[in-house]
Amino acid sequence: MGGIHQKPEKELPKDLKSYLDASKNGVIYLSFGTNVVPSMLPQEKIKTIIKVLSELPYNVLWKFDKDVLPGKTDNIKIGKWFPQSDLLRHPNIKLFITQGGLQSTDEAITAGVPLIAIPALGDQWFNAERYEYHKIGIKLDMETLTYNDFKSAIKTILGNDSYRRNIVRLRELIQDQPMKPLERAIWWIEYVLRHGGAKHLRSPAANITWAEYLELELLLILLSGFIICLTLVTILLLYMLKNISRLFVADNVNATKKNA
Repeated sequence: MGGIHQKPEKELPKDLKSYLDASKNGVIYLSFGTNVVPSMLPQEKIKTIIKVLSELPYNVLWKFDKDVLPGKTDNIKIGKWFPQSDLLRHPNIKLFITQGGLQSTDEAITAGVPLIAIPALGDQWFNAERYEYHKIGIKLDMETLTYNDFKSAIKTILGNDSYRRNIVRLRELIQDQPMKPLERAIWWIEYVLRHGGAKHLRSPAANITWAEYLELELLLILLSGFIICLTLVTILLLYMLKNISRLFVADNVNATKKNA
């Protein structure tokens, strides 16, 4: 169901479209999603990000939760919200710097925009690792982020067109399906309704008894084996003790006879 949340493409707001159209060298889009508050990031990391972005020949759109970004340079434009899915589709978007969320990943793949991930929580580290596996982006760590690492990652992505080609290729693979994700979800919901719950598709595991679920048969077998082993060991010990006691008694009798 990847991409099920995405809505049909819409026109960008006029002011935003004008900004993107006028950016001759292209635009870098930076957003840490809805669960990460960018103003709460370590101030030294924010300064590092600003310093790197200010030295690049690109305009920058940064989703930021405050009205003011201290140290912001003229090539950086902040906003509390952007229509991300439609924004990424604009041809002047060259790079998406993201927290690595699943929905942002889906939208970047749909738009064919390479990525730099700086994960913060949840599945974002795994998603970022998949960026590097598929060669569609680079993963960075916020805790160890340095000026050189950040600038090097941006230059690598923007200086190597293979990242964009790889993500476009991945988009082709994902979208080569008989129907869109939302249409598929609706079809299967209606299928289940048409066939009274579609019990024929349920896994056999959904219908097992509580005894089967708890594997009581296996527990009884193991318990029986344990009892049998314990019984055999007990009999063996009793047999050995019996023989030892006989030998002890015989030795005592012999000693008594000798003394007599």
